[in-house]
Amino acid sequence: MSQHTGSVPDTLEPATHWQQNAACRTPGVDPETFYPDNNADGIEAARAICKTCPVVRACLAECLRHERGRSSKSRFGVFAGLTPRQRERVYQQLRVSGRLPW
Repeated sequence: MSQHTGSVPDTLEPATHWQQNAACRTPGVDPETFYPDNNADGIEAARAICKTCPVVRACLAECLRHERGRSSKSRFGVFAGLTPRQRERVYQQLRVSGRLPW
């Protein structure tokens, strides 16, 4: 079990317009689904929800902005269908290419 509580967007800041439409905020979705402790089945369960999400791009952008250059060891959970290590790689690729949006 992780130390995080609340739906995925709530772990960052109060809900914005795009977060209100996130698949992870659907009633009945357990927030702990997005913190699977490196369990492959748990990661796939979180990704299955993210695959249906209409705001997955906004989620990824917000998550990358929030995490900035932190290593994958200080990132937690599945956001936008990506694990901490995957998000770190995406961040580094965007940084190197000069395409970070902030």
